[in-house]
Amino acid sequence: MTDVFIELSYPIEERMLTYPDNPPDYFEPKSRIEQGDAANTMMIHHFSHTGTHVDAPYHFCEEGWTLDQIPLEYFIFEKPLLVDREKKPMELFTIEDIEELDLNGVDLLMFRSGFAKLRRTDPATYRYMFPGISKELARFLRESVLSLKAVMLDFLSADPIVLGEKENYPAHRWLLSKKFSSKRPIIIFEDVNLEPVAGKKIKRVIALPLRFKGLDGGPVSVLAEVE
Repeated sequence: MTDVFIELSYPIEERMLTYPDNPPDYFEPKSRIEQGDAANTMMIHHFSHTGTHVDAPYHFCEEGWTLDQIPLEYFIFEKPLLVDREKKPMELFTIEDIEELDLNGVDLLMFRSGFAKLRRTDPATYRYMFPGISKELARFLRESVLSLKAVMLDFLSADPIVLGEKENYPAHRWLLSKKFSSKRPIIIFEDVNLEPVAGKKIKRVIALPLRFKGLDGGPVSVLAEVE
């Protein structure tokens, strides 16, 4: 059987779904052939944490890597593992969700909650009531799963809205911040469509961002190689 690549990132489009209160994306035409210009060109107005994107450590740590400083090996994963657990609105992934999994050598954990199915059918629930990662799980991954380089989520943020704001975004800080752990940071890919890999054997994942210098995060194209 021939291995195939599946795209897991969402196309960037105008008026696409955003994290609450983030500014909308829009495209501004600069030159148009139909108006007599030599070529079509466009100015892209895009928020760094809209759509499929990566959170660099600098997002929650002043001394952390910016987007262009993240080593390239953090974007190519040779031993990814899918954590396939359907979650209710605002329900957290916990340590119990990974207790029976073999984490030896795993470099990417892909948390599939099933929420990607709601992105178009129920955007309000997807936008405001998405699941999250418990602070205990985030701490365990950072401190104990030393082969892990990244987590990938099929929802908008590692911290649910209400709990995140109330507790000052503990999952983000445990995964990214030097103040929470001296271990290497674990970068976060958010708003990824994991439905196409449900039930499949994932051999490799490539998640390449645009390398904007000095930024806290940015858009990512995600490809999974599956059998």
